[in-house]
Amino acid sequence: MTDYTIGQAAAELGVTTRTLRHWDEIGLLSPGWRTETGDYRLYTDADLDRGFDILIYRRAGVPLRGIATLLAEPGDKRERLLAQRELLVQRIGHLHRMVRAVDSILKGDTVTMQDKKTIFGDEYHDWQAEAEGRWGETEDWAHARDVMTTMAADDFRRVKAETDAFATALVAARDSGVAPGSAEADALVERHAAMVAAFYPCTRAKQIILARMYVADDRYAAYTGDAADYLVELVETKARAEGIDPSTVTWE
Repeated sequence: MTDYTIGQAAAELGVTTRTLRHWDEIGLLSPGWRTETGDYRLYTDADLDRGFDILIYRRAGVPLRGIATLLAEPGDKRERLLAQRELLVQRIGHLHRMVRAVDSILKGDTVTMQDKKTIFGDEYHDWQAEAEGRWGETEDWAHARDVMTTMAADDFRRVKAETDAFATALVAARDSGVAPGSAEADALVERHAAMVAAFYPCTRAKQIILARMYVADDRYAAYTGDAADYLVELVETKARAEGIDPSTVTWE
């Protein structure tokens, strides 16, 4: 096992020593060893491995608080790499949308509010205004807003098509008796989570809260084809299988 001073660790990770000290202060990455006097931080190979994980998440746009949550979740190295790969794929998609948005501006083709209302319905403006009023100060809303500003009209149409297709599949699964916890049910849960994650990081806890919101507010019925109760059941069942108590979840 190799030990690294803070300067050596910073050089290996390509960050500054100030960054490592900050990560240490917030409990994100603390050195595995310190000298007896406590004057020097000594990082281990395992510490550097965690540091590289942090960098991957940061470059995928995940805030430090979100990274701490992701690293705390159970799972082996392969599972973390798969999660990181998914975030990077989402980041690539975000960059592609930015390029398309710039191309649209260069052509004089911008997405107007009327375009969005035509695609999603007249209630779109009211929903967006309400959402910004409720969550406008949060990192998730900032993330979603950044994504939406890079979307062209075709992107909004694709989102609407994906939403409609999911609602149809959810209703079909409910009506055919697909059992919560089955492979088909879990696939629907992951499909819904991926739709949300296209706009901001979606933990299982957030997904549970969103699904419950669909039940509480009829305006979101279109997202589930009036199968919101069934979606809650599917998501909560999968959460329990993952060791999460749905009764204690919070938005984090």
